[in-house]
Amino acid sequence: MTASEGPPWPHVSHLKPLQTAPTIEVATITRLSDYSGERLVRLAATQLGNAYSASAARKVVTEWVEYFSSGPSPIEELHLVTRTPRRLFTALQGQSQLTGLRIKWGDYEELGILSDMHDLKELRLGGASKVTDLGPLSELQRVERLLIESLRLADDLAPLGAMRSVVDLELGGNWISSRVAHFKSASFLRNIPQLQRLVFHTMAIDDLDYTPILELPHLQSVRVMKARGMRPAHERLIASTPWSS
Repeated sequence: MTASEGPPWPHVSHLKPLQTAPTIEVATITRLSDYSGERLVRLAATQLGNAYSASAARKVVTEWVEYFSSGPSPIEELHLVTRTPRRLFTALQGQSQLTGLRIKWGDYEELGILSDMHDLKELRLGGASKVTDLGPLSELQRVERLLIESLRLADDLAPLGAMRSVVDLELGGNWISSRVAHFKSASFLRNIPQLQRLVFHTMAIDDLDYTPILELPHLQSVRVMKARGMRPAHERLIASTPWSS
């Protein structure tokens, strides 16, 4: 299915130029008692070093798990800037009010807990090496910026083709260790013609067909890792798109 044959996208012709998300300085907190109702929270609940005993460190996480699990809070944007253990990630299911969520890394596997976050506009999932299924992301119809890195087990990107608002998409394996992620196909791109920025880093498309990138009418920035045998050739892709170095 080509972009012209797909579902209607009434907003595509009215897309605004893509802008870099503003950087907002905010203090990092650790304990629940440090939280005073702020809408933007930068949380470091783990990797606390010698400042906390083992039991005190567990209590920090437990308090946040209980708080997040209890239901929607005043938090609108949440940045988890240290390791996110699975139980803390799972507790986020209660935070359906979030408009922004950033996970630095963790041992989370199931993304189903995100399905009810219908107001999310930005989602950044770092350290997603244990994630096997991206299917739940298809429910997130307001996400405009999506970044997923350190992918290793999930090889089907088709669910991302159902995300009707994504304009900024960055996917990849582990760029620190140069572990390359492999995905079946890039054909899902034909279903999101509104895309303005695309980055495929440390990843390869197994069918070697990168032509869907050439069919994206609103691209303002693109960067894709070179792969042997890719179609079109990497050089042609650079020449035919608004390449970003």
